[in-house]
Amino acid sequence: MNREKDMSKESAKLNLKKKIILAIIAVFLLFTGGLIYVHFRTPNILLFRFLDLIHFDYHTLQNTNISLHPFFIYHFPDALYVLFGYLFVYIIWDNDGFHFSIYSSLITFGSIVYEITTKDISDIITILATYFIFMAFYLMYLGAKHEK
Repeated sequence: MNREKDMSKESAKLNLKKKIILAIIAVFLLFTGGLIYVHFRTPNILLFRFLDLIHFDYHTLQNTNISLHPFFIYHFPDALYVLFGYLFVYIIWDNDGFHFSIYSSLITFGSIVYEITTKDISDIITILATYFIFMAFYLMYLGAKHEK
C-alpha cells in the first residue's frame, strides 16, 4: 500500500515537472511570436497599442537590419500563437483527452474563422498544418497515457 502511495506521489511530481516544462515552452512560443511581430511588422497592429498602453519602448527592437523570409514574418507567429493555445489547453486538460480535443479544435476553428475574415489563405494553411502536426505529436507522445 505504501509502495503504491509512493509511486502515486512520484507520478504526480513527474506530471507537475512536465506541466512546468510545457508552460515554459508555451510562454516561449508566445513571446517569440510577439518578438517577431514587434521586430518585423509595422506598428499599426493591435499588439503595438497594447505595448504603448504598458509604456513598452518597442522602437529599439525595430531598428535592426535583419531580414527574414515573409513566411516567418507574416505566418509563423500565427503558428506559434496556436501552438501556445494547444499547450495551454493540454496543461489544463492533460488527463482528459476528450476535452483537450474539443478545446484544441475550437482554437483551430476560431483561428480559421478569424483568418477567413482577413482573406489570408496562407494563414489558414499554416494554422491547419500546425493543428495536424501538433495532433500527431500529441498522439505519439503526450496522449499515450489516455489509451491505457
